[in-house]
Amino acid sequence: MDIDYLKNELSKVLSIKRYEHSIRVLETATNLASIYGADISKVQTAAILHDYAKEMNNTEIRDICNTFFKEETKDYMNVGEILHSFAGVYFAKEKFKIEDSEILNAIKYHTTGRKEMTLIEKIVYISDAIEPKRDYPHVEEIRKLALVNLDDAILFEANRKIEYLVKNGSIIHLNSVDMRNHLLMARAK
Repeated sequence: MDIDYLKNELSKVLSIKRYEHSIRVLETATNLASIYGADISKVQTAAILHDYAKEMNNTEIRDICNTFFKEETKDYMNVGEILHSFAGVYFAKEKFKIEDSEILNAIKYHTTGRKEMTLIEKIVYISDAIEPKRDYPHVEEIRKLALVNLDDAILFEANRKIEYLVKNGSIIHLNSVDMRNHLLMARAK
């Protein structure tokens, strides 16, 4: 897929701030893809589209999720931070005619993660968390880890995110818990 075309389309639906975030995620993901030998075209497509639906109307996002992702989203209808990724998959398929499951899953799980993520999913997930303008405790450590061990970086970030969500009384998607536990079990082997 032509990245310049996708950038142009993205600029039509996102604020400047969110668009610039998406560009930074694209750049971070491209770098990680080259380090880990991932398919750069797939990584770039997923990275640039990961937040396509982020600033959409919540009602429209819920309608898309109720229609196309009902089973996966039914327990999270009031958690906007999660639903935009599912709506993003809808637009990737319908507007951009993307059928590649690796790209679609990288968009779908960029917020929650999931157990047994593919390399492309891992790269987009962690790139969203560590792009250069992200600023939260331990982000520098996570950035450094991402350059040498993707799983360790994701585990560190997941622990941080889950701790933050618990502290704030927020809902934790079960995919995030499954991802964390899967990474811990893989490490123990």
